[in-house]
Amino acid sequence: MHPENLARLADYLKAQGMQAALISNPFNITWLTGYAPAIQTGPSPFEGGPALGWFIDGELTLLLTDWEAATASALGVKVHPYIGYTVEEPLACTRRMVTALGEMLKPFASLQGVVGVEMNQLPAALYASLSDMLPHATLQNLDRQLDPLRAVKTSEEIAKIRAALRLADLAQEQIRAQIQPGVSELELWQSVKSRIELEAGGRVPVLVDLVAGVRTSEIGGPPTSYKVQAGDPVMLDFVPRLDGYWGDNCAVWFVGEPAEQLKAIYKVVQGALQAGANAIHPGLSAGDLDALVRGYIRDAGYEPYPHHSGHGLGAIYHEEPRIVPNHPMRLEPGMVLVLEPGIYLPGVGGVRLEDAYLVTADGCEVLTKHLSTVPGISTGGET
Repeated sequence: MHPENLARLADYLKAQGMQAALISNPFNITWLTGYAPAIQTGPSPFEGGPALGWFIDGELTLLLTDWEAATASALGVKVHPYIGYTVEEPLACTRRMVTALGEMLKPFASLQGVVGVEMNQLPAALYASLSDMLPHATLQNLDRQLDPLRAVKTSEEIAKIRAALRLADLAQEQIRAQIQPGVSELELWQSVKSRIELEAGGRVPVLVDLVAGVRTSEIGGPPTSYKVQAGDPVMLDFVPRLDGYWGDNCAVWFVGEPAEQLKAIYKVVQGALQAGANAIHPGLSAGDLDALVRGYIRDAGYEPYPHHSGHGLGAIYHEEPRIVPNHPMRLEPGMVLVLEPGIYLPGVGGVRLEDAYLVTADGCEVLTKHLSTVPGISTGGET
């Protein structure tokens, strides 16, 4: 459980005049409890919907399938399970979850006042049951309202993010050691994924861009059968989830000596990343940080990248603070964010470099180490 985050939720609901809340956003479930559902195969056909959290009087109860219950209970979470699969009725899980929600809410049937509800991830059948079981309550949309509460991390969350970032750094170490002419993007991916899961001791959900050659000008994409050639840039943007929390980093490694254009843009992107890191401090707005990093690229004579300059990390791999134009959120100690400037030259190649930072009382701590040991142009295997 994450008691500090449960306390933040309680304080927020009280300030908003809400008596209780039904949480359906799976990332908020992780933020509150530490429980993170398996995501390698996508939504399960044997569950009626996402895990739901019923929060009232400072206590949270999770509604989830019987096959997930033991994992959540081991974290100290109070669980109201329902049967997700039977041989006789393998796909009756929605009906069983509706019934279980009714059972869980029955003691609160006389509840009056406002109940916050995250609607976006809540199936219609479950909303209908919620309305039926709380006839005297006023249901109020709670979607996106908890996002700012997640931005400042607890010490436990920071430790989990550090562990995920260590995997991301290991991924960069692995690909740097493996790139050489003739190896395919898919072979590189196989090597990286195997190394990470052996290190973690199990399967690791991961998002990845792994592209080489001129494909790096396309910002990203999945690995293909393309075989790396001498002089190629190889871009790995690696985003692993460990224990419910995400890491993220990106680097470009070269096979031997890169073209002069690629050397030039690498140095500009490296400078933009460093300028952004130097500027991070409490009170700086996300929009101003974006403008600084994006402006560095523009001032060097290149078209600024078409994506964000960075984003927060936590129970989601892309959360507040979002480093985008004009965003007013101000940095605070305890926020974890990444910066990822890039330059992309069609038909030539691209460079994106990304580090993660913990905002501190007087600046920031660099949490990723994959770029810190390589000055200037970074090279991989020998030609």
